[in-house]
Amino acid sequence: MTAPRPLILSHLPHDLHAHAACWGLRRIGADPLWIRSWDDPRLDGPSLAIGGAPPPDDGVCGHGAVWFRRPRAPETFPGALEADQAFLRTEWGRYAANLHAMPGRAGAAFWVNRPDAAIRAENKLVQLDAAQRCGLRVPETLISRDPAAIRRFVARHGRVVYKPFQSHGWIDGEGRVFGSYARVVGPEALDDASLRQCPGIFQQPVDKRYDVRVTVIGAHAFAMRLDTPAHEDAIDWRAMSLGGRVEAAPFALPEDCAGRLHALMDTLGLAFGCADFVADDGGALHFLEVNQAGQFLFAEQMLPCLPLLAALCAMLAQARPDYTFDEAAPGPRYADYLASDEHRAWWAEVSPGIRGADGAIPGLSPE
Repeated sequence: MTAPRPLILSHLPHDLHAHAACWGLRRIGADPLWIRSWDDPRLDGPSLAIGGAPPPDDGVCGHGAVWFRRPRAPETFPGALEADQAFLRTEWGRYAANLHAMPGRAGAAFWVNRPDAAIRAENKLVQLDAAQRCGLRVPETLISRDPAAIRRFVARHGRVVYKPFQSHGWIDGEGRVFGSYARVVGPEALDDASLRQCPGIFQQPVDKRYDVRVTVIGAHAFAMRLDTPAHEDAIDWRAMSLGGRVEAAPFALPEDCAGRLHALMDTLGLAFGCADFVADDGGALHFLEVNQAGQFLFAEQMLPCLPLLAALCAMLAQARPDYTFDEAAPGPRYADYLASDEHRAWWAEVSPGIRGADGAIPGLSPE
């Protein structure tokens, strides 16, 4: 028996994950609703209540599960006077902030993930601190823009891994494309003026044998091993994947690591997340981060034996993290979605209009 229809919140019209989830949910008898903002005309609310007013008893507008994937407050209001647009944007933004801070005031619903937990978990230091307290191995980390502190950290380790808080891509004046993936830096790469421009994340390097990507979907964790070319700059497997230089294989996550990872998810209040680990020469796994709204269908495309789309649809349809799920059953598969007429028709409709005036695709870096 399924719960009330799942609600998917993603503002990107070309969100492949949202569309694939809608396709998959319909295959198992659910009736999803995909909205791009809380002002969707198909919703009346959600209403928030406090004090004498009880929370609505129909969940978030009657939806059993809410996939809080790519949220954005409303920005334009057709039919409203131009002079009123700023007021409406402010009011909707404040309303959304209240809803996201206290989602329980909108009634009972299963959030993937709860907005307050999702927003907090976007902070890297919060993740690393929680991971360490849950018993996961965490590289020594410094977050700073102080050249003296950074130089002392580098001197202690010889070379360190630098990473930004969020991946970014840009094009310089000569049309060259650059990306801010993680990379190894030594003392020769440190420039005081550049370091002072903005804070960065500096981590103790791990002598990496391979990467492990774990997609946690409720009570289930699906792991894959990623092998990159033996090269000192091959720190971030995502950069290597652009040239098809990553080999993937199923990975049996050790029970102790799996237990600690689930403990981390519980600590952070997350029902879904994509966790990254690196394995050292001895095979020990070191936790790097968990992306609470990470991309995951590429993993099923690389390894069709990972039933990620089917697992997500089962969790959203049943509206609980301990959903019943038969990994051996066919279920909705990503390969079938890509081959479907529904996908082809949808992509033909949205793809021509997804680039902005500058030629960039919203939500994607140019690299």
